[in-house]
Amino acid sequence: MLTELVLASSSIDPVIYVWDFRSGTVLLTFKQNTCYQNDMALLPFPGQSGRAALVMAAQTDKPLIHVYSWQKEQVHQKFVCPETLFSLAITGLGSYCAGGTGNGKIYIWELSTGNLCKVFDAHYRKVNILRFTSDDAALISGSEDAGINIWLLSSILDESTNEIPSPYSSWTSHSLPITDIICGIGNFRTARILTSSLDNTCKLWDLSTGHLLTTFIFPTNISSLALDPAERSFFAAGGDNLIYQMNLYRRREESGYMASRHNYIEAVGGAGDIEDIGMQDRDNNRLVFSGHNARIITMTLTYDGTLLLSGSEDGNVLLWDIASRQILKTFTHHKGPVTNLCTFLQPPDLSKLGISMERTYIQPIMPFKRIRQDPSQQRKGIDDTEDVTMFLNDRKKDIKLLAIKEPIRDPTSTEYHDLQKAKNTLMQLQSRNTTTPLQSQINELQSELLRVHDNYQKVKGLHNEMYQGLVEEFMRRRKT
Repeated sequence: MLTELVLASSSIDPVIYVWDFRSGTVLLTFKQNTCYQNDMALLPFPGQSGRAALVMAAQTDKPLIHVYSWQKEQVHQKFVCPETLFSLAITGLGSYCAGGTGNGKIYIWELSTGNLCKVFDAHYRKVNILRFTSDDAALISGSEDAGINIWLLSSILDESTNEIPSPYSSWTSHSLPITDIICGIGNFRTARILTSSLDNTCKLWDLSTGHLLTTFIFPTNISSLALDPAERSFFAAGGDNLIYQMNLYRRREESGYMASRHNYIEAVGGAGDIEDIGMQDRDNNRLVFSGHNARIITMTLTYDGTLLLSGSEDGNVLLWDIASRQILKTFTHHKGPVTNLCTFLQPPDLSKLGISMERTYIQPIMPFKRIRQDPSQQRKGIDDTEDVTMFLNDRKKDIKLLAIKEPIRDPTSTEYHDLQKAKNTLMQLQSRNTTTPLQSQINELQSELLRVHDNYQKVKGLHNEMYQGLVEEFMRRRKT
């Protein structure tokens, strides 16, 4: 049975909590983390966008990204960034990571290699939020300069030019800083985008054309958004500690002779219309969720769209039933503002009683580079590997026995000569016409080659440990 969990972080409380929001059981906590709103993302397994492999969180007080795995509470990896990041996003397929800075720059990293693909000035002020579209075709950025830019990922990753990429389109209808962006379902040509701002408005856009479809005016500023999975309605967290529900479809009222025979459902707004959610709706408690005692910072919906989770500045997380707008549970795990909430399916390697004791596979991830290299230099490491290749029988198929990804630095070492001798022997065997004896000799040499390489790695590790111990002992004696 699939179990849905929620992950919550804070900008002050240095703990990330993972719990089952239906039972209230805390399954896991991650230590040493404080991150801003929209500064945390889940990295999926390759080809499994619905399965979360790692948790990535940009830190508030230093230019670091902490990576957490489901196998331990402590930090799994730490990446040093060129600047402190204020927003973070990962593509749906887990191929690229984007980070926004306080001076308007956007960094793009390739997750499989850690290479810094592009750095460019996207806005004049801090990048508050980054979102990738459902098909990973575009990156959407929102800033404190009240601007929203649409960037085609193909244009950002274009290696044929070093010019600063130009946005596909720019939306400037908001007048105050952008607080949240939600990408609707569908590909680039059919998706709709919902944005919110401190100017008391939410706007619905057509992504491909850039046309403003509808403007929703609220009685207060909006800090966070949540969109129904079927895009029937959306939820807006207001600065007055209330959550407003806005239906995107309504029943059309007909009058006259044909009114009783036809029943119409029409979309709200469109063609730039304005919908005013006025004070009367709030006073009448119409489609309004009331229960928080502090400003709401973040919200998220469950997969089926029947429950809503909201986190506020006082550290409380409320679980709402959308149909009745009643509070089902209140969670008080955090001792500071709740800045991020994210629902996801329970990973197979996370048991109900905590960390699974079975041996599991951890998604590999390379450290992020801080300096962008030329594409030719990024591929240089491939040419530096020492490959052992042989031909079998008809010589139509190459089989690589071993590729040492780290160049051997000492040509005079015995390990280097052993590897070269094994390679030369294999090359000599290629000229022979025997089949069965050749195959047996190849298998023996392959085993010997792997054994030599393993011993070399062990010796290298011991050498590093001895060197580190001597340095520490020297520094200790020097202090005394």
